[in-house]
Amino acid sequence: MIRVHVFRQGREATDVDIDILSEVRTEKGTVVWVDMTSPTEPEMAKIAEEFGVPNDTLRECAARHQRPKLEQNGDYVLVVSYGAKLADRAGIAELHELDILAGRGWLITVHGGEPLDSAETARRVGAHPEMFRSGSGFLLYVVLDELVDTFFPALDSIGERIEDLEQAIFEDRRSTHVSTTIFQVRKELIAIRRLTGPMRDAMVVLLRRDLGFFSREAQRYLADVYDHLIRVVEQVEDYQDLSSNALDVNLTMASNRVNEVARSLTAYAAIFAAITLITGIYGMNFVHMPELNWSFGYGYALGLMVVAAGALWLYFRRKQWL
Repeated sequence: MIRVHVFRQGREATDVDIDILSEVRTEKGTVVWVDMTSPTEPEMAKIAEEFGVPNDTLRECAARHQRPKLEQNGDYVLVVSYGAKLADRAGIAELHELDILAGRGWLITVHGGEPLDSAETARRVGAHPEMFRSGSGFLLYVVLDELVDTFFPALDSIGERIEDLEQAIFEDRRSTHVSTTIFQVRKELIAIRRLTGPMRDAMVVLLRRDLGFFSREAQRYLADVYDHLIRVVEQVEDYQDLSSNALDVNLTMASNRVNEVARSLTAYAAIFAAITLITGIYGMNFVHMPELNWSFGYGYALGLMVVAAGALWLYFRRKQWL
């Protein structure tokens, strides 16, 4: 599906035909944005013809799971970037690729429908007509800003899950469930860091390299996106440290619980060992044992067992082994 947004002097025109985009994009003061959602081969061929972009480049953009990067190809630049979206109530973050082709006065975005809302982005762009002095640079800034900002709700959700994990650890909940959740959180953080790190590096190239497409004012806007990416990367690193600490604490708590169980079992084993010792002594088959002919011998043996077990129980109780 293709959505065309044409901004003339800061105002959006919605009645522009795709067949004349090659003419419209050359008009002075006009910025053209083509948003392509899961494009078909004919759609990619048409846009490639109108913008003078190789069809193979659009096919590459339609392919998923590329590494974030920035490439300059003649009179346009390719930016591969990612956004995040919460998948369900559990707060699991899903990552979605968005590829951007930007030239002088035009922009093409290719994605699978998530997480960019082109209509909302177009409204935001149209709300600042004075910014179109920067040409397509301002439009590129808005798209990247919308994309990068999707990471913050995802990271907030991860932060809340880490807080719940910390509470679960000290409430002595099942350590296996807690460990599984921690590993899931760490997996999400690693996936986000693997993408936002290269995105940050790509923004450095975009800001430092003189591409000739964007004004200095547009580069100031794009620097704000770079600042947001730094915040995202730093927040990911902070949450990675917190999740590592949570995992260490969980393992320590589990080890402590195992030690407590081992101490209790050792204490009860010592108690029953004393009883077994007394039983073993009076179970020997010697003829000359004074207590064998004593009428109170049986009660004496039982009492001795109770006293020995009780004394050991009090001893281990004082040592907090029981």
